Amino acid sequence: MTQDKKHRIMQAVERLFRTRRGDAVTLDEVARKADVGKGTIYLYFSDKDDLIFQTAVAGFEEMCQLLRRDAAGDGTFRERLLRACENLSAFFRARRPLFRVILWEGERASGGDGTGLRQRWRRRRKTLTEAMAAIIAQGMESREVRPDISADILAEYLLGMLRTRSWELEDRPQSQRNHAAVVDLFLNGVGLPARRH
Repeated sequence: MTQDKKHRIMQAVERLFRTRRGDAVTLDEVARKADVGKGTIYLYFSDKDDLIFQTAVAGFEEMCQLLRRDAAGDGTFRERLLRACENLSAFFRARRPLFRVILWEGERASGGDGTGLRQRWRRRRKTLTEAMAAIIAQGMESREVRPDISADILAEYLLGMLRTRSWELEDRPQSQRNHAAVVDLFLNGVGLPARRH
């Protein structure tokens, strides 16, 4: 029951982000949406910033589970990478407000207020990078991805491409922003040159 209330509170934040930015969300509204008393929020979160941070982190954990499943799945490296990209995008299509929570928190953390938020955010965000890097490392092992750039840096590039595809290019033709195009662009930029026989 305790985890259920915490989950409901985080879901309320996500719902409020459908129409608002984090600075416009109040704990009173969160309490009403979650159907809990405002004091209940403080049992799980120190303040609104902590609530938004933990909501974003929970989203990272869900995405990491998807990526770990894809990394362990069947198929070629390219198929696993494409499936991971498709699954991440489907996750965010279904949970668009959560994507907004994560973007909001990332912007807030990049501003750095000296409280260690930036370091906490980077540590948590690193779990997502590591999950994607595990898939990319498989491409390195099969010699389909160049080994001179670390898998975690390549993972950040790919995650950035997916973020751009989902957020900035949504009004562009699907043929230019489909997942196969993203993976092809990523691999042709980082793939080893074809061997001549």
